[in-house]
Amino acid sequence: MERNLIEQKTKEILINVLNLKQTVEELSNEQPLFGNDENPGLFDDSLAVLEVTSVLMAEFELEASDFGEESFKTIGTLAGRIYDVLHLAVV
Repeated sequence: MERNLIEQKTKEILINVLNLKQTVEELSNEQPLFGNDENPGLFDDSLAVLEVTSVLMAEFELEASDFGEESFKTIGTLAGRIYDVLHLAVV
């Protein structure tokens, strides 16, 4: 699967699971998933992380161990990790 398709599907999952009022086009790959007072992230609690991770695991046939702390910095790092795992499995 191409990286841009993974990015799009990841954004769709984030929108659906987190009930975001944004479109895929409005979400930037640089959007932080965890934020701070100055730059809010998409996740507002740990339950949101679990919900998104569960849906991503089902969609892309991944394991929880495929993700690490670095995976959840931005939308781009999350999609990049999924891409890397899928392509390592194919090689």
